[in-house]
Amino acid sequence: MLNKRVREGIRKIHKPEPKVRFCLGTLAIVALCIFLLIAATFTQIKISFNIPDMGISSYLKFEYIPQIPVVIFIAALLGEYWGLVVILIYIIMGLTPMFPIFALGGGLSYVFQYNFGYIFGFLFAVLIAAKMMKKGKILNLVSAVLLGILTIHIIGIVYLTVIALLRHDSFDFIGQVIYYQSISKILYDIVFSFIAVLIAKGLKKILWIFLG
Repeated sequence: MLNKRVREGIRKIHKPEPKVRFCLGTLAIVALCIFLLIAATFTQIKISFNIPDMGISSYLKFEYIPQIPVVIFIAALLGEYWGLVVILIYIIMGLTPMFPIFALGGGLSYVFQYNFGYIFGFLFAVLIAAKMMKKGKILNLVSAVLLGILTIHIIGIVYLTVIALLRHDSFDFIGQVIYYQSISKILYDIVFSFIAVLIAKGLKKILWIFLG
């Protein structure tokens, strides 16, 4: 009898999170996540560092677009199925000329832009991150964030390299684009993504009250 109670207690502790059900509330959250992803595309966080130089204060300014942390947030909040739905709708809308929601516009021709590979990588990042977050352990959350971000950047780098080579761009130019799109931003992606996951986990507990 005691062993049965212990097993039951352990089962409750490690009970997996319930799936997000299909309902009007879920559709509303999906719509809000799409809007959040679009808003993040056109949001710039200005970061500056005070660098003392021979007694004179100078500032290193950096503008960061928090799109990747929002993708990780969506994966943590909605899971792999609904997270994938959000990204698919976002991409389909962006490839439609009527909705220029990507950073440099929209339409089918956007697939030839250098940065489209990063957007395409959102699909795989959501699947990988959401699947790894299911167990809820700290190590899984850390791995989910890191692998999700690396997936986006690796796919983005490979994609932009192929586009650049097709355009016969120089290797110096390719290196500059990779530095701007990935190397200079990946640390910020990691920091802000961890914050986004913490927010999503707290918000998810509240949403279960309404979604069941």
